Amino acid sequence: MAVRPEEMPDAHLEPVTEKPKITARSVALGTLTVVWMAYYQNKLEIVLHAGSMVKSSFPVALILGFFLWVAINMVITRLWTTARLSRTEMMVIFSMMWITGMMPGVGWMGYFIGALPAPHFFATPENRWAELFLDDLPQWAFPVPTEGIMDRFYFGLRKGETVPWSGWVLPVLWWFSGVIALMAAGFFVSVIFHRQWADAERLTYPLVNFPMDLMDGFDEGRALPKIFRNPIFWAGFGWTAGIIGWNIIHFWFPNVPRITLFDSINTKAMTVAISFPPVYLRVLPLVIGLGYLCSLDLLFSFWFFGLLAVVKVGVMNRTGFTVGLPGQPSKAGEIINLESHGAMTVLVIWSVWIARRHLARVAKMAWQGGPTESAVSYRFAVGGLVICAGYVCAFFMALGMSFPLAVGHLVLMFIAYFATSKFIAASGFGYLFPVWVKGAGFLKTVMGTATMTVRDLTAMQLVNSSLFYGGGRIQTFQVLPHHLKAMDEVAEGRGKGWVGGTVFLAFTLGFFVCAGTIIYYCYQDSALYLRSWTLWEGPLGIFGGIGTALGETEKTSFDAQKLGVWLVGAGEAGLLAGLRTWFPWWPLHPLGLAFQYTTGPRYYALSILMVWAAKLMIVRLGGPRMYEKAKPFFYGTVVGYCVGIGVGMVIDLIWFPGFGHGFHNF
Repeated sequence: MAVRPEEMPDAHLEPVTEKPKITARSVALGTLTVVWMAYYQNKLEIVLHAGSMVKSSFPVALILGFFLWVAINMVITRLWTTARLSRTEMMVIFSMMWITGMMPGVGWMGYFIGALPAPHFFATPENRWAELFLDDLPQWAFPVPTEGIMDRFYFGLRKGETVPWSGWVLPVLWWFSGVIALMAAGFFVSVIFHRQWADAERLTYPLVNFPMDLMDGFDEGRALPKIFRNPIFWAGFGWTAGIIGWNIIHFWFPNVPRITLFDSINTKAMTVAISFPPVYLRVLPLVIGLGYLCSLDLLFSFWFFGLLAVVKVGVMNRTGFTVGLPGQPSKAGEIINLESHGAMTVLVIWSVWIARRHLARVAKMAWQGGPTESAVSYRFAVGGLVICAGYVCAFFMALGMSFPLAVGHLVLMFIAYFATSKFIAASGFGYLFPVWVKGAGFLKTVMGTATMTVRDLTAMQLVNSSLFYGGGRIQTFQVLPHHLKAMDEVAEGRGKGWVGGTVFLAFTLGFFVCAGTIIYYCYQDSALYLRSWTLWEGPLGIFGGIGTALGETEKTSFDAQKLGVWLVGAGEAGLLAGLRTWFPWWPLHPLGLAFQYTTGPRYYALSILMVWAAKLMIVRLGGPRMYEKAKPFFYGTVVGYCVGIGVGMVIDLIWFPGFGHGFHNF
């Protein structure tokens, strides 16, 4: 009887006997990778305009970069089996890439560097920035507004001049101290909740399973992972990469018609009725491919509540319905945000409540001491959390906030970051962008601005802009639970300390390489000539928003009606959570309500519906076995799309430098 090739034993099959560990080699390779990513992602986006690969919490840059590492490891395994990278080593590189991959360009650092010299350079008598807030900006947070620093940044260096690095060192270091303290606080929270989420609640961590499935076979000594031997994977790869490849022909032959299936939302909007928000018919392979790993009830809830939000906003717009005291009404969009924020807050409170026994155990072990269950001991995690949260609060106060306002921001940021991090780990949906992520929207809408000083409002706008720790695409927090899950198998002892060390190393390297790259090219080529949104329009929006907020003569006060809407959202989420507890068949999850009018459910409703319908049919017809058999197709869909984008960007670099075609967008 003939033996099929896929059934033949691998010629160099070697069982792995060593326990998984973080090696110096994996840390070194991860370091080199994040430095390369931080430099080239910024250059590709800001200098060469080859497109941005940071649009979600699971960016294209990460998927494409990791696929390249899988290919490299395949070659290593073929040529020198004993030198192959283990699954744990590959996951170390993956986590470090994920942390750094969120930072470049529009992810965060483009706005950060672009905003530092902007308030003094763009201040004019017309916008009244000097009159309204320049004197209230902390001097330590911005470069000294001299000609050599400001003008050369925007107009470029003259012949013989060098980049004035010394003018940037202190402000960049001070901002870094605030953001790394915030990131560290998130790391300690993840450590505290990790065993609860992984063991008690059994979160599925789909975004960890995805890279591990791509490597299945490496630890057995196979040169070709199992999934790449599956024709179903290549079918998924082919349809997405094929569409992008066909469209590349259009670059040279404009008469060849493009396939517009993957085009951005700007071309996919459908007007339902007058005064109703548009419905977007966007097909995004990342949502379809990774959404297959999401549970059916979550997919349906994202689609259902997203569509319902469009109806609610449209009806309120048509009827003129508002909420609020006279002179400070909230219209449809803000009302939906209040409802969503109340629902999100209840999800966090419920998550903390169901973890109460675990938290009591953590507190006991932190007080008495005991063996570590994660990257660091609970005593160190609790102490580190208190210190880091205290520093972030002090940082906000140094920017100009009062103590109550700083504490309020910390609490609201915890709610948004906690909810997003946990439920990305539970769903694998990378487009969860929370409402009012840093809290200013809630504080200004519900609590009002009457009691806030000019320094309060200025500092609040700075913190809530993309200048501080990015915007809605939150930095690092969503990576941390996944990283801890991926490192669960790391043996006690050797390499254990690097579980946390790699996080801080990748964050620090990514931050400073991104900052240095952007500063260098702005002085070399001039920030205005580079024509990047993050260096020009973005900062104008940040400080123009401050000017608008301070220029408003009418201050708002506490509004019980708006708080009532927030409480309605909280009650709805509580009811939905109760229904899911009482009736296991109940299909609607409160997570859909919490993110109902945000980017993910709004922009990708069609993609969510498509993957929900496909998964429902597969599971109903074939059960779990058919689900597993179909999974490679959806993995191939993701990888093919990202590889197609990578090929297109290389072509842009060679033939169209500075005039990229922007393959990937919202």
